[in-house]
Amino acid sequence: MKMNFIIPIISAIILGYLCANYVISEYVSTSVVAYKEVYFLELKDDIDIKNKLTIKEDKEYTYIGMTLSEEEANNIKEIYNKNNIDINIRKKDISNNKFLSELEQYDILLKNSTTKEEIDNVLDSILSSYEEILNNR
Repeated sequence: MKMNFIIPIISAIILGYLCANYVISEYVSTSVVAYKEVYFLELKDDIDIKNKLTIKEDKEYTYIGMTLSEEEANNIKEIYNKNNIDINIRKKDISNNKFLSELEQYDILLKNSTTKEEIDNVLDSILSSYEEILNNR
């Protein structure tokens, strides 16, 4: 007779524990602000280029794009240097989870881009997304 009560009670405790664990882990993962290092591709000279974003911080910076991958940043820098466009790579910590998630997806596109035009299009999309984040602050 006692076994009829013990098994459902133990099952309910285990199920309650598992559900609570899941809910807490979801809450923590969405509420924790994570900083990630982002590689900003900065124009050295103020040249006339279609896709750029100028931001005033401690001084004025003009960016053509950004990536989470240092390797990808260096590859893009090489491609632009071959086209006589000087690029600096600046590292900044970004904490906007939505933008970082989008940037991860854009990085996949960047890795699969083979021409400068394809890279330009992806970088333009990244800049638009980042500019939207800046405007909504």
